[in-house]
Amino acid sequence: MNQISIAIAGFSIIASILLFFQKRTETQTAKILARTLLLVLIIIQFIQAMYIAGYLSFERAISVFYLLSLGLVGPVFYLYSQHIIQTNLEWTIRESWRFLPAIIFSFLGFLFPDSFSLIYSFMFLLGGLYMGRLAWSLYLLRERRRLFKMEFLFTASFLAWSLAVVLMGILSSQVMGFLLSAQVIMLSLLIAAAIHIQLNYPHLLSSLEEIASRQYQTSTLVNVDCESKKKQLEELMSVKEIYRDAELSLSSCAEMLSLKSHQLSELMNTQLGVSFSSYLRQQRIKASEILLKNEPEVSVLAVGLSVGFSSQSAFYSAFKSIHGIAPGQYRQQILAG
Repeated sequence: MNQISIAIAGFSIIASILLFFQKRTETQTAKILARTLLLVLIIIQFIQAMYIAGYLSFERAISVFYLLSLGLVGPVFYLYSQHIIQTNLEWTIRESWRFLPAIIFSFLGFLFPDSFSLIYSFMFLLGGLYMGRLAWSLYLLRERRRLFKMEFLFTASFLAWSLAVVLMGILSSQVMGFLLSAQVIMLSLLIAAAIHIQLNYPHLLSSLEEIASRQYQTSTLVNVDCESKKKQLEELMSVKEIYRDAELSLSSCAEMLSLKSHQLSELMNTQLGVSFSSYLRQQRIKASEILLKNEPEVSVLAVGLSVGFSSQSAFYSAFKSIHGIAPGQYRQQILAG
């Protein structure tokens, strides 16, 4: 079990480092929070791996550093999620209070080292409370609630694990070795899931922005020349072909049009009758149809990548959602006809 945990921890640390240096398309605050979260996860996995391997013990300085890192996961992930869901949300100093419980509990770990197991458990309780609050935020997006099955499953799993850790930590101080090994595996699965989403659902963040911004109370386009913006958008797609950028998002496209993300989302939904992610997918599929027909010597994968899809699976999934068949089959039918 220990050797497996160490190997898995090594994988997750390398993967987290790669994600840390990856180019991101969120707002500046969201980028900082995302990289902070990844840095905290790297620290946690490194300490846990070194402890399991026998190279590190939870002395006072290490235990405080570890408990602080563990306690920061919940609030940082929650704040990151809120800045993804609400792209017009500005960072204020008041949000810093969310880090105080983690700081206080880690300081208590320094003062009462014999209570490390108990404080470790309450750090998970803190994270569980933030996961529950995040789940409630997603639940309030009633119109698109069905799209968040993955998020609800993740938060439910985290809450169940948090409860188990709290109970075991309260009832026994002899289970730390098992808890750390299991936690290494859980964090690694979480990072692997993040990589899977990044490869197969590259526009998930844009979709979340759109879903949240559809909860309009009043129009955000009162002072916007909608016709002019629609023409600019069409020019960006047809002339500059910005859809070919695999990292194009609602936020980056809105910036090109001198709009806010929620304004572009409302413009597309109310004026064009389509979401940004669907519109972008249509533009890419339309371009791929031309290439599949006119350039039969180019591989299907190369076609998908050239029009902006980040992977073969993402291209196939999008193409089949529109045409009902794989792009290779579509090419065969076109050429045969």
